[in-house]
Amino acid sequence: MRILVLGPVDLTTSDGTGVPLGGLEQKALLVALLQQARRPVPADRATELVRSGSPPASATIQTYVSTLRRAIAAAGGGDALTADESGFRLDVPDACTDLGVFAERLGQAKQAEQDNDLQRAAELYDSALALWRGPALADVDAAFARSWAESLEHDRAEAQAGRARVQAAMHSEIMAHAQVTVGAPATRPRNLPPDVADFTGREQDLKTILRLGETAGQRTVVVSGFGGVGKSALAVHAAYLLSSQFPDGQLFVDLRGADQAHEVLGRLLQTIGMPAGAVPASTEERIEQYRSRIASRRFVIVLDNARNEQQVRPLLPGEPGCLLVITSRSRLAGLGAEAVELNFLTLDDGVHLLSNILGDERVASQGADAGRIVELCGGLPLAIRAAGAKLLAQPDWPLNALIVRLADERRRLDELTVGDLAIRSSLGLNYAELDERQRRAFHLLCLLDLPDFGWWPVVALLGVSPRDAEDMVEHLVDLRLVDVAGVDAIGRVRYRLHDLVQLFGAEQHESGVGVAAAVSRAVATWTVLVEECARDLPQVTVPLLPPQTPDIVVDPLLTDDAVHDPGEWLKSETAAVTRMIERAHELGVDHGAIVALAARLAAPFAARNEFGEWKRVLQAGLAAARIIGDAAAEAVMLTGLGQAHAELDAFTEALAYFQQASTMAGDEQTRAIALVGMGSVHRELASYTTAVADLTAAADSGYPAVVAAANYGLGAISRDHGDIPGATAHFQNCADTYRQIGDLRGAALALRGLSLCHRAVDEYAVAAELAGQSAALLNEIGDELGTAYARQSWAKASMRLGEYSEAIRVLGSCLYTCTRRHDRFGVALMTRTLGEVHLAAGDLVAAQETLGAALDLWTELDLPLWQARTLRDLAAATAPDDPATADAYWARARGLSEASQGRESSELAALSPAAWLAKVRA
Repeated sequence: MRILVLGPVDLTTSDGTGVPLGGLEQKALLVALLQQARRPVPADRATELVRSGSPPASATIQTYVSTLRRAIAAAGGGDALTADESGFRLDVPDACTDLGVFAERLGQAKQAEQDNDLQRAAELYDSALALWRGPALADVDAAFARSWAESLEHDRAEAQAGRARVQAAMHSEIMAHAQVTVGAPATRPRNLPPDVADFTGREQDLKTILRLGETAGQRTVVVSGFGGVGKSALAVHAAYLLSSQFPDGQLFVDLRGADQAHEVLGRLLQTIGMPAGAVPASTEERIEQYRSRIASRRFVIVLDNARNEQQVRPLLPGEPGCLLVITSRSRLAGLGAEAVELNFLTLDDGVHLLSNILGDERVASQGADAGRIVELCGGLPLAIRAAGAKLLAQPDWPLNALIVRLADERRRLDELTVGDLAIRSSLGLNYAELDERQRRAFHLLCLLDLPDFGWWPVVALLGVSPRDAEDMVEHLVDLRLVDVAGVDAIGRVRYRLHDLVQLFGAEQHESGVGVAAAVSRAVATWTVLVEECARDLPQVTVPLLPPQTPDIVVDPLLTDDAVHDPGEWLKSETAAVTRMIERAHELGVDHGAIVALAARLAAPFAARNEFGEWKRVLQAGLAAARIIGDAAAEAVMLTGLGQAHAELDAFTEALAYFQQASTMAGDEQTRAIALVGMGSVHRELASYTTAVADLTAAADSGYPAVVAAANYGLGAISRDHGDIPGATAHFQNCADTYRQIGDLRGAALALRGLSLCHRAVDEYAVAAELAGQSAALLNEIGDELGTAYARQSWAKASMRLGEYSEAIRVLGSCLYTCTRRHDRFGVALMTRTLGEVHLAAGDLVAAQETLGAALDLWTELDLPLWQARTLRDLAAATAPDDPATADAYWARARGLSEASQGRESSELAALSPAAWLAKVRA
């Protein structure tokens, strides 16, 4: 059997006879399994890979596997494809895939080249490249396959570069032999540093330089990037590969420390053959002689470590013919040259580099640890080389030993110093160019360690104008001490610090004077801006009682920028403000300000389901409140944590937070918010007596937002117990109150509640109309998740009107939304409702499968009433084919419903599974 992926995906017998694979899904599955060869791929992961995020039913992936297994057997692969509880596994020898053979030949070619057996190396490179039949994985368009194909194309480019390197070396040997034979002097100057034997990655960047070498006219390229990212290595490697195309020589000049072109021109003139005594005295004459002597000749000239355009301009050739490769930490845009911007190495390329240093066997046997080392080095080649050198000097160390050392941030830069491979020295060159204010900005940004940021926090940190703050951050970008992370949705540049730069900046000398004041100003400024942006956001939870607004004047430009598009501003600042609160707490700065900002973030985080960030800021706020002994602030933070956990369907944890808050609340409003939270959680857990007591007490508090939320909960309980008039009254009160306080989201949810009441009394058309109004209103205010719930209500009413196809379509969209937003309750609800539609439509097989999945989800959430409702429908779907199992489902449903005092108890007592099926299908 042969599996072919270096071109269109194909499967053949050992003699080359093609074996049909089936459709594109089977090809994608084969590629997915081959990528993880000899390792299990779980069924859900295989489904996700094959369908690129649009999973089919679980039965479909089994069909693909069965088809693929038959094809592999027909090709002579026997039982190479197996399945068990861990997933699907493809176990094939490397020799049975063109990829495995290619990797073997490429490794042999590299070894032959290292042994200076150039003829054999050339043959092996050629035979490796001959296996390629076109672009890798050419006919598989799944996202994972495109990513892998790009990596494989890098390997192909590496082989092509190796072949070119060997051919150039063989040509050089021939020329040298010829010169010795005829007694001719060597006239081709070459002062390049040694090529990097383990050069890794950079295929596209290398192609850009090689392509420029083949282009007529003036040819200049600037290779820019972070210090230690491999600019010099790329330039030198390209110069070696281009040696045959530029037969007059390859010149190299390190411009570091060369303030004037005068000395550099003198060195270049001597390198290309001018006697030292003949070198002109004036700079102008040296430029003239330099350009005259290289005119009409073909050189590759590498100018390394250029600082600015002024340093380079005197060294530009006057006529076309030469290729000038300039490396610089700045982009040197003023030269108008071709630009190659080097990024950090990908994880795969970083591991590949480590393999080249340490040997494939040592790295392959500890692949996960190798990847972690690359991550700790931030993908920086200089750091990876330093790590590799340290491990090379300690052959008995497992890779994890270095991981432990690198994980200590206080020692990481020390560990990444080996000989002349030193990160500090590289970064120190740029740091030395900062003035006092720029250094302070850099230090404070490193100290805060924000995952990304705009320029505006520097306004607060240093007390400078927005213009000065932006200029300072951009200067840090020019010096490669800050990276551009991208542009946010409202067109603002976002920045970030490389991990190693952040460690370097944080360890620089700083007396600590002014740090607390700077961080306090930043926290206070964030608080004012968040409050401005959150003012008109929809309230997903009852608003917390925030502490007083900080007494600080914020530059109007910052406020205008924030409120121009508050939703997108908050979205862009989410990661930064979360980390800001945590760092302020870690630094022991202004705990009261931390509480104030954390309280104000509840609305924006809840509105976007950013539960992780929401919990993190509340935990920091809670710790801060406890440090300063503010019981009232502590109760506010505990209430917020209860709300966050309730939204996550973590009801036990939510209840504990609400109960703590209610006992220590320093004001009646916070206590009322905690009570409505407790009542809502008790309702979800089917503890209805306790829920009614808590919600009634909250409704009596008189605080409008609390009263509205309490009425919603009481309406839901009344509906669940069959008291439809009572439920309608509560939902109507809820809607009226929300309208009075201008909460459109709350009013829309109340409309959904009213829709459920009409549906309960078989008024399906009215129910559908109310649910549609609710969905339209929620969609208008941008509440994606609320819209999904309202559309689910519409689908259930429409199902009763016989609109099965449209209901299934809508529910599929709702399920996608809930899945993407990580709403576990919503996923369970949409799945269960899909099962109900299949049941009503008479598709009992689909109903059993979907309802069974929903039952598992309700069980995970520990919601007994929802389990009962799903078991009732599952019993009906099972009744025609398996009455005994149906009766067992029915008995479980009845027991759970009675324990929960659900309205379904009477139905379950009076009916059977078959009778319920008949009622649903009527």
